[in-house]
Amino acid sequence: MVTQAASRESARRASDVRPEVIAEFRKHTGSVLAGVFGGAAFDQVALPPVAAAVDRTGRFAENFADRAVRSGFSALLAVWGDAADRADEARWLKMRHRDVRGRGTGDYGDVRYSALDPENWKWIAVSGMMLVLNTFTFCTGTEMRRGEQEAAYEMVRESFADLELESKAGKLPDTLADAEAYYDRMVETRLASTPFLVDQFAGLNRLPLPTLMLPAAARTALTPLWWMVRPVAGHVIQVCSSKAMNPRVQAMTGYRLTRRHDAEFALYVATLQTIWRVLPDRMLLAPLAYNRLQYEKLVRLHRRVALDTFAAPQQKRGRCPV
Repeated sequence: MVTQAASRESARRASDVRPEVIAEFRKHTGSVLAGVFGGAAFDQVALPPVAAAVDRTGRFAENFADRAVRSGFSALLAVWGDAADRADEARWLKMRHRDVRGRGTGDYGDVRYSALDPENWKWIAVSGMMLVLNTFTFCTGTEMRRGEQEAAYEMVRESFADLELESKAGKLPDTLADAEAYYDRMVETRLASTPFLVDQFAGLNRLPLPTLMLPAAARTALTPLWWMVRPVAGHVIQVCSSKAMNPRVQAMTGYRLTRRHDAEFALYVATLQTIWRVLPDRMLLAPLAYNRLQYEKLVRLHRRVALDTFAAPQQKRGRCPV
């Protein structure tokens, strides 16, 4: 009886999943539009040991935009790279994070941290996975059914599987329900408003110009324009990120939402969804995601022209075989 009930439930969930929605979600994981929700990832530094570690390294203060670019590139490789590249990236991340351990300074002088502590490591990964899921509808306008949300989580979890630590505590939640329960438990018991979190979220409207992959001459030419644009761009990121956050985590950032922000956010979401519908994939997706989709299209084309069988064709009945 238990097996039959499980089978029926599995069949029900499968029928609840529209393949086109899962394909759209996969595109969303490689979309540049998700950048306007980048501040929602600040839930990671609501965990004090993570805040202490990031504050101690100084990379936020040095150039937060560069750190965001590095994190984004790594996440794209985890989702869109082939199996070998995903495994290599996970090994590299674990190796480099061995050095991220010690005791915080200033406000975190009594906080010891280790990036490879299973709880810290797991929290960073789950935060990233939930961010992708929580921003899908805002960017695309498509409402996912529960079965589709579960399938989307399974897709992202599989992509992040190489990042799991060997210990049981370092394993990612098996299901979306498990991930949601874990996230809520962390909010209730471990997360807190920290000076680092409040200061960095407030500083989003003072984003530095990224230096990665920009020649010195280009940075010099773009700097005056960036100074004019960044207060507006930062404000959009603050509003969109706040709306995508768990409400309790959003309150920890110190950024206060008003009814005016509701109207702003509605405008931003309408704009994002229009861009999603009208822009071609070449402009909408990060290069790695776009080229991966093109490769998959070419693979399907090659397979369409393949023979059904290499066996000798059967002779029609009643005819001489010679």
